[in-house]
Formats: sequence, C-alpha cells, structure tokens
Amino acid sequence: MAEAEEKETRSNEESTDESEEDESEEEPKLKYERLSNGVTEILQKDAASCMTVHEKFLALGTHYGKVYLLDVQGNITQKFDVSPVKINQISLDESGEHMGVCSEDGKVQVFGLYSAEEFHETFDCPIKIVAVHPHFVRSHFKQFVTGGKKVSLVRNSFLNSWNFPVAFSSQLRMNNPRLQMHQTECHALLYQCLRNIDF
Repeated sequence: MAEAEEKETRSNEESTDESEEDESEEEPKLKYERLSNGVTEILQKDAASCMTVHEKFLALGTHYGKVYLLDVQGNITQKFDVSPVKINQISLDESGEHMGVCSEDGKVQVFGLYSAEEFHETFDCPIKIVAVHPHFVRSHFKQFVTGGKKVSLVRNSFLNSWNFPVAFSSQLRMNNPRLQMHQTECHALLYQCLRNIDF
C-alpha cells in the first residue's frame, strides 16, 4: 500500500512538472494593430493586391492600378495612377527614393519619388515581378529586373539609354527572383545584379 501511495505521489509530481513545461512552451501571441485612416478609405473602394514595407513608409498597390504611399499610421501621403488594371508588385530601393511598379497589362514603371527621374515600358504580356537594385540611387548603372515568363535585366548605360535584353525565358512563372536564385545560372546573374556586382 505504501508503494502504491509512493507511485501516485511520483505520478502527480511528474504531471505537475509536465503541465508547467506545457505552460512555459506556449507560443507568444501576435500583437497587431489594424491600419486605419486612409487604408480604411482605400479598401472601401478598392482591394489591395500587393504591399511593400520600407522603414519610412508603406507602399500599397490595388486592383484598380493605383499605388498609395502611406505613413505608419495608414495616412495617405502620395497617390499614383499607374495603370487601369491590377498592380502585381512594388519594389523599393534601400533609400526609399526610387520605386518600381509592374502591372497586369504589361506596364513597368521605375521612378524617383522625390525627383523627375522616370522609366516607362510596356511589354506584350503581364509583368509579374519587378526588383529595383537596392542601391538604385547611387549605382553607376541604374538596374532592375522585371518579367513574368521572360525575365529581363534592365540597365541604364552610357548616354542615358535603357537596354533590356531577355536574361532568362521559361515556361515557369517567377514570383520572386530573390527567392529562386539558387536554381539556375541566370538567377545567379540576377543575384549579382541585385547585389551591385558588375559582370
């Protein structure tokens, strides 16, 4: 009988230890605040299709082809009418001074938010990705990557001329060139471009 009581005491101690471990292993709850102000107004009339976050602001693309720059409280600071159709992706350089935008109708725009510098091109197919060089504002060759089934490395070279050879063509659609760099030699080339290494 003493042995039975001893076993019961041990099992109670073990279960208490396990319950303490379970309590301490609980994952912390995610705390968030819903963006309000201008975002609420935007989402009543339109639907968000993409968003990019910078340390200074947020960039929100919509299904009606608009791009909004928002402060951290969700107030609209700037609005751009880029296209009549859905914005697929927005890319910002590290300084937050240049923005690249691509849309479902094949339009690609890279422009300075605080300057008149601009690049516009319309392709014959929907453009799904755009990635502006992280140091676009300082780089010797202004560079960005754009594409869907075909990926183009666009460079601004001598005498301010833009050239955009097809760097890669595939039946597979690319969603984010930075996530797939390890798969092909082309992606390694794009990775070098985005890391400001001349080739």
